[in-house]
Amino acid sequence: MNFFLVFQNKSYKEERNGRYLWAPQKNNTGQTYHHWTDMKMIKKEDIIFNSYNGKLVSVLVAKENCKEHERPTGLDELDLWEKEGWLVNVDYNDLEEPITYKDYMEDILKLQNEKYAPFNRLGRGNTGYLFRVSKELANFFFEIIEKTNSVLRERFQFENSIPEEIITQIESDLHSATTLDETEKETIIKSRIGHSAFKKSLLAVEKKCKVCGITDERFLIASHIKPWSKSSNHERLDVNNGLLLCPNHDALFDKSYISFDETGKVMVKESLDDTTKILFNINETMRIVMNERQQQYMKWHRDNFLNS
Repeated sequence: MNFFLVFQNKSYKEERNGRYLWAPQKNNTGQTYHHWTDMKMIKKEDIIFNSYNGKLVSVLVAKENCKEHERPTGLDELDLWEKEGWLVNVDYNDLEEPITYKDYMEDILKLQNEKYAPFNRLGRGNTGYLFRVSKELANFFFEIIEKTNSVLRERFQFENSIPEEIITQIESDLHSATTLDETEKETIIKSRIGHSAFKKSLLAVEKKCKVCGITDERFLIASHIKPWSKSSNHERLDVNNGLLLCPNHDALFDKSYISFDETGKVMVKESLDDTTKILFNINETMRIVMNERQQQYMKWHRDNFLNS
């Protein structure tokens, strides 16, 4: 499976209505560009992140391999390109809450490839249509989507479920792997589209929010103690680098408004006023139980909490 990002600012409405992507083969002087020719790389079930007006607004799934196709009639009125081109029919899965790239640009620039990447060093979208997305950056996008777009997450879980035996193998890797080859990495990444193996493994240990005890799995988030973008491959898969949290406590923990000391006692930022604490159900008497490995990861989070 490959991942891409498409900038559809000029043709979004037409392509969204027609449920396709299309790029010309050449311009009117006979020139072509990688951000057009890369359309030929798209295969059935590949994932394309859809950018419009500076935001990730949809996740597209290729319904078939890319094929040669004349410019669709829906694009004729734009009169922007030559007639011959490449077309991919796709399913558009719209996000409930579009993601603004600039809010995450520091991590995006670290995780994208150096060549044919969607964003330049200044954090602006590169001029062009289709760009390649690294597996690490795709994972990061899915991590954000998982936290903010529950309906889309459920849709992907249905459409992209993977065999139970693969999930079982992934769970074994989460507990015991020290190194991962490229095939294992790709399997892990694919699993994050729907079946969250990391969350599944955490649920095997404890089926409730670590802080407040909520047990409804629909509202439990698999939160990394040491963030995904700053972890090694092993740390990203280590079940000890995770806590199951409800949305309120995940938001506080993710943004370092709370952390936990060596005994598991909650640490709360002074900037949180009493009303916010009440509404988010957090108070200084709360305490969690951690094993030795979790305590090591929590030290990283605590240091960041104290220094931020």
